[in-house]
Amino acid sequence: MNHPDNHVNDNANLDEIVENYNAPLWKYVKKLEKVGNRGGGNTKFECNYCQKTYKGSYSRVKFHLLKMPGNGIAPCNKVTDETLAEMNKLVRECQYKLKSSAPKHVSLPNTGSLCYDLPEANLGPKKRKGTSGPLSKAFNKEARDQCDAEVARMFYTGGLSFNLARNPHYQNSYVRASTLPGYVTPGYNALRTTLLQQEKSHIERCLQPIKRTWSTKGVSVCSDGWTDAQRRPLINIMATCESGPMFLRAINCEGEYKDKHCIANFLTEAIKEIGHENVVQAITDNAPVCKAAGLLIEAHYPHIFWTPCVVHTLSLALKSICTPKQIEVSYDDCN
Repeated sequence: MNHPDNHVNDNANLDEIVENYNAPLWKYVKKLEKVGNRGGGNTKFECNYCQKTYKGSYSRVKFHLLKMPGNGIAPCNKVTDETLAEMNKLVRECQYKLKSSAPKHVSLPNTGSLCYDLPEANLGPKKRKGTSGPLSKAFNKEARDQCDAEVARMFYTGGLSFNLARNPHYQNSYVRASTLPGYVTPGYNALRTTLLQQEKSHIERCLQPIKRTWSTKGVSVCSDGWTDAQRRPLINIMATCESGPMFLRAINCEGEYKDKHCIANFLTEAIKEIGHENVVQAITDNAPVCKAAGLLIEAHYPHIFWTPCVVHTLSLALKSICTPKQIEVSYDDCN
């Protein structure tokens, strides 16, 4: 679905455009070095015209080259009127290109408008026939419809799976937000830094009671391979004991040759994370390469046993029995 308000593709293109057009005057100076180690925008640069060296952000470059006094940097006295006109023209062209390349706003389906580029301030509900009755006003129907459309637009433009609507946290978040007047959703940086670290720390605390039992009850390291929806080969590693299972990691093996050494290395990393003294056995399926990897683990850790998966063994036995082309006698007896 090529939605006209698809911000996923637009944002990727816009980032590239902003990089080229948002600071066009950098090409008239020579960048010497970055100033500071905190990721700020200050740079040491040398003017191509007066050969003087300054420190600052792109704003100082603009003030210097465009001869804008009173901004903390001396105007360049070597820039001619002809060059200044050329720079001003370049800045105007880049500003126009940025404005024209920005994602266009598309009105919601229940606002009664098909217009593009509507200002945010004009997105209020429009009166339509049949929506101004006492029943609609009592339940604020039009506002609810627009809120539904806004949530749906988020799914469509963000490429989100519809299964997200079945996530209990999806429903609970909206219920909580509705009880907090003026609540503002967390932004991009908060989601990927503060809140992510907070969630990770909380999950670690929740798992501590299980981890504390590893040294007394022993741990089985379980591993199995599977393929996801994008056909990528993945290997799951889990730690399980009497207190409960714990998912450790999923490893993307795309482009790797999954021989016995590769699988043994994955198991060894998990054993080191758990503590080899706490591990009793490593469980995999019965494929020859997994068996060979299990023997490598046993050779490296004599107290750890490789155990073939019982469920996989039964599955292979039933598959063999129930395949008439292979063993017709067994199939007839078991049928």
